[in-house]
Amino acid sequence: MKTEKVLLSQVKVNSANPRTITERKLELLVERLLSFPKMIEIRPVVVDEKMIALGGNMRLRAFSRIAQMPLDDIAKTLAGTKNFQRLSKAEKEALLAAWQTWLEKPTLQIVKASSLSEAEKREFIIADNASFGEWDFDKLANEWDAEDLCSWGVDVWQPEKTTFSGSSPAPSGNLNGVEDEETFDPSGLPAELQGEDIDPADLPKIEGSNETAMERIIIVFPKNRSEEIAQLVGLAHVDKVVYNIDELIPPVPAEEG
Repeated sequence: MKTEKVLLSQVKVNSANPRTITERKLELLVERLLSFPKMIEIRPVVVDEKMIALGGNMRLRAFSRIAQMPLDDIAKTLAGTKNFQRLSKAEKEALLAAWQTWLEKPTLQIVKASSLSEAEKREFIIADNASFGEWDFDKLANEWDAEDLCSWGVDVWQPEKTTFSGSSPAPSGNLNGVEDEETFDPSGLPAELQGEDIDPADLPKIEGSNETAMERIIIVFPKNRSEEIAQLVGLAHVDKVVYNIDELIPPVPAEEG
């Protein structure tokens, strides 16, 4: 199908689309489109013969948001993105100039799917948003920058950015690096949780016999942060850190014969 550029005002949001987006994710999509405008050329919005969006409804919402932004707000938003920060001065000026021109006459790259039947349109709306694959979180953790992934709308674990004072519970991390202002005084922890070397004989004793049911904690964490894990649990080192729990499950041996 042939792509074409039309006025943004000609394309309508599909109110029948059951896909929703949070305000935060919409803000991230706006940031992505501002700093990576080529994306819409590669993935144009799909519309029907009435110019109602069948695919790309969220991108359409994001461009409508951008069209309402003053150039100063666009510049401020861009300045906070890593993509923009990596550009040279000349490239930054060219990108801002391009958005200034776009604001004067907002347009959108589209593909018309006017040959679809009503049933096919309904199917396309769902199929275009369905996800059949799964993330390999081990690769994400070790080969991609977590801050980049968050800005691209991928939910990943990031450590809390906190200061430690007072007596609140210690933070354990969150999704997308949302900061938690709670504070914590590590001196209130037992010695074994402060990264100090202690004599095993000084550890708290658990009453029971060898038959007593015991539990162990398995720490699932990015492999490249094993030193932090060791410090957290008060050990000189840890022997194994996994990101995918499946790594701890031994393969089932093939049956002989």
